[in-house]
Amino acid sequence: MKKSAYVYLPYGYNKEKEYNILYLMHGTGDDEKYWLKTNPYNKTMLDNMIADGDIEPLIVVTPTFYVEDDCADDLDQLTYSFAKELRNDLMPEIESSYSTYAKSADDKGFSRSRDHRAFAGLSRGAVTMYHSVLCQSLDYFSWFGAFSGSRTDKTAFEDTIQTGDFAELPIHYLYVASGNFDFALPGQIQDYQALLDIEPRLRSGVNTCFDVFPMRYHSMGNWHLALYNFLQKIF
Repeated sequence: MKKSAYVYLPYGYNKEKEYNILYLMHGTGDDEKYWLKTNPYNKTMLDNMIADGDIEPLIVVTPTFYVEDDCADDLDQLTYSFAKELRNDLMPEIESSYSTYAKSADDKGFSRSRDHRAFAGLSRGAVTMYHSVLCQSLDYFSWFGAFSGSRTDKTAFEDTIQTGDFAELPIHYLYVASGNFDFALPGQIQDYQALLDIEPRLRSGVNTCFDVFPMRYHSMGNWHLALYNFLQKIF
C-alpha cells in the first residue's frame, strides 16, 4: 500500500546543512493535511517564528496513523501499530531524502541523532505519541508533545520506558497541553501525574510542563497555541 506525508522545509533550506526534525500527528477524523494545509496558519506561524529568530530552522513532517480501512471499529490499535510504520518506513524514507542529523537512515543513525528529533500529536495523535513513540521509540526520539490526549496509564510506562535499554535514555522534554473546556483534560491530568510519580527523568518545571489554556476546547484554537509553545521548548 502507499501512504503520504507532508514535509515542511524552512525557507532557505540547504541540503548541505543538518536540521532538527519534528514529526507532527493529527487526530481522529483528520489526515496528513490537517496541520499545515487544512489549517495553513500553522505553517505561517512556523515561517514567522523562524524568520523572527524565535526558533531555529527545522523540518516538520505530518504523517497519518490511518491505514486504509484497517481497524475502522477499533482505531486504538493504530496508535500502537504506527510504531512499526514510523521506524521501518516513514523515517527511513524522510531522513534519506532530507538533511537531518541522522548520518544514516537506519537504526544506528536514528539512535545517534535522537537528541535532534521530536514527536507531537493532538487528540488521538497524542495517544499515538505515547503508545508508538515514547513507549516504543524512545531510542529514536527525545522530545515529546501531547496536545489533548493521553490514555496511557503508569503500567504502560513501567513496562516500556522503565525497562531494558529505554530505562537509561534521557528524556529531554515532555510538553503536555489542553484547553480548560477540553473533554480530554481530566484524563490527561490523571495520566500525567501518574507518570511524574514513577519517572525520575521528568521533573516539573525543568524538563516537563502542563499548560492549560483558558476558554479553549478540543479544537485547533487550543492546538495552535500548544504547537507555538512546544516549538520553543524543543531542541
